[in-house]
Amino acid sequence: MEENAQTGCSLDQCRRVPDLWFPDANLVLRAENTLFRVYIALLCARSSVFSDMISVPQPAEPGQTLDGHPVVYLYDSAAEVEVFLRAIFDSNYLMPPPSPTEFAIVMGVMRLAHKYDVPYLFRRALVHLESSYPATLSEFIAGITKTAATHVNCDEDVAVNLITIRALLEVGAVWLLPAAYYSACTFLPDELVSARKSWDALGAEQQQRCLTAQADLVRATTRTYRWLRRIPSLDCDSPDGCQRAVSVAYQALERRADKKLDTNPLAGWAVNKLSAKLCEDGCRPLWNALCTEALESLWRELPGLLGLPEWEELYKRRAEVLEATT
Repeated sequence: MEENAQTGCSLDQCRRVPDLWFPDANLVLRAENTLFRVYIALLCARSSVFSDMISVPQPAEPGQTLDGHPVVYLYDSAAEVEVFLRAIFDSNYLMPPPSPTEFAIVMGVMRLAHKYDVPYLFRRALVHLESSYPATLSEFIAGITKTAATHVNCDEDVAVNLITIRALLEVGAVWLLPAAYYSACTFLPDELVSARKSWDALGAEQQQRCLTAQADLVRATTRTYRWLRRIPSLDCDSPDGCQRAVSVAYQALERRADKKLDTNPLAGWAVNKLSAKLCEDGCRPLWNALCTEALESLWRELPGLLGLPEWEELYKRRAEVLEATT
């Protein structure tokens, strides 16, 4: 009875996934202690990597076949291989957006579709992920205000953001990194470090980038709201009332800062909604224009704060990946 060198588990002791164990299929895949029996032709039609892998004759060794069919060992997690294969063999498993899906499914499909070259699934997973980590300010603000729903169901915690950063770096989806880093940096430094497994999985460069960006975002928060000093305007119809609105805005910012280190300057929507309390003709248009201008300026600067290429380069990379026809 042959055992796998990594797990010490024999083939007949491995778990078989019922929905991915087709009795008449002709290829067995093993990931950790899990087996999948699938169709060679369909898998190779979807994946050039598997096509190349299967085309290379393998030496007949003990433990390399099961029921007369070849066994291919995959050095990926069984959970990710399962969602990846489900997406290939079940066309309804990962539907295009806006169909809902789960974070673990998107991560697994994205990573393995990239690794094994399944372009249509790679692009589909990335588009799903864009609903959580958008590359435009309007979509990002819509996510903060909950006026646009993400397609991806996941916990809003620091580990999710750290896992995403690592995966995006792995697959080269750099245009999603500004939003992913920003989302991670809204957590306190000790919250980042306490997400031990996910934090440790990042490289030292990425860890330093998160911590440095937090300090930059604190300064950006102060800088972003300097425009409040320009209210009331010279054309103000109600100076006392508009000054009270400015005072309320400052108090809102101070309350945020008192609760935690304020590394979320793009949350200006919380201040911007106070514009309804301003005089209609003088201060309200100026308030809205200044707030929008400040947030757009910060968004333009965001990649640079994170040590990433400028948005123009990031959008170019996005087009290369998502608009590809192969």
